[in-house]
Amino acid sequence: MADPIAALVAMLKANASIAANALNERIFGGELPAIEAASMPRKAVVIRPSGGVSLTGGTFVEADTLRVDVFAYGATPNEAFTAMMVTSLELRRMRPGVWAGTMLHSCNSAGGASSGREPGTEWPREFRSFQVLHGLVAIDE
Repeated sequence: MADPIAALVAMLKANASIAANALNERIFGGELPAIEAASMPRKAVVIRPSGGVSLTGGTFVEADTLRVDVFAYGATPNEAFTAMMVTSLELRRMRPGVWAGTMLHSCNSAGGASSGREPGTEWPREFRSFQVLHGLVAIDE
């Protein structure tokens, strides 16, 4: 099966701007691994599925949309903000392609940004949502 979260993580990890900002090894799908959480707060990005309305409902198209929430962390609020701005720009720049066996067609902003702190830990955090159009069938790379 296609995995749009893994595809977004792979796409971002392959990006030069993300690597230049020391984020490419700390981009995760779903949640922070326990070993990473032990070193927080520092630069990291987590992409989580968050539901949303399908834009292909009632069709036979083998593609669907998925809303994803992106959380960017940092040692300071400014570092979290910078991590989000770099990540957000690269998601908006995404062109159609296959990553981690999943076709990604587009990625669009699905709302404004929010700043704050991670509940329970008080790590500086930025939050933004995106709508991703992706294939439903895995593709051999």
